[in-house]
Amino acid sequence: MGHPFHPDDFPINHDVVLQPTRTFYLKGCIHFKTTAQILDLSGKVRAPFVGDFSHAFLDEAEQVARKQSGSPSYEIKSSGNMMRTLKTLTDGSGQKVCDLNITFVSFDSSTVRFPPGSQHSRHPIELCPVDGRSAGEDSKHEAFVKNSIPYFWDMTRGRVGILYKCLNQKRVEIGRVAGYGFDKDAVIVLNGDELDDVVAISTCIILLNGRDAMDA
Repeated sequence: MGHPFHPDDFPINHDVVLQPTRTFYLKGCIHFKTTAQILDLSGKVRAPFVGDFSHAFLDEAEQVARKQSGSPSYEIKSSGNMMRTLKTLTDGSGQKVCDLNITFVSFDSSTVRFPPGSQHSRHPIELCPVDGRSAGEDSKHEAFVKNSIPYFWDMTRGRVGILYKCLNQKRVEIGRVAGYGFDKDAVIVLNGDELDDVVAISTCIILLNGRDAMDA
């Protein structure tokens, strides 16, 4: 079932430019079956982010992630040996942050569930395909709602996904993700003032793993 919100209802506000405050390296987070890591690179990548990912930015992000020591900011583990299954996101101390129930996003919704009293969200986040209006494009949009505000992941740009937040009846870009490292890793940048890190990362991981993934 598609989501009742549609990106066509919210024109893009091109006057607002993405100004990332957070950068994360999603290590092994694409089409993974057991364990993957999320590394916080915020403030550590010197190459500027100007509107879109450059090769210099992505390359430096990978180098910084490779040299980073200590526990990752988050780790995600599967409850089974399949890509679409229940996955648990934990923080650096091993505490559960949320559960991701990943399904075939193109056919059904996927859900992020948070423990009671979570600082990241007071309610579950459901990621759904949008209702069909223009066949080819709709299959590359997913929507979710947090605190009554609609958000869209737009995958119409191929290897780069754009995260929009709906403000004043328009879409504003607040995040962007790009695959890196032989389709296993990804880099996500986010305006952390507009959305919680964990909500952005968890919905992004669902998107990267729920579309066209093949279980072995």
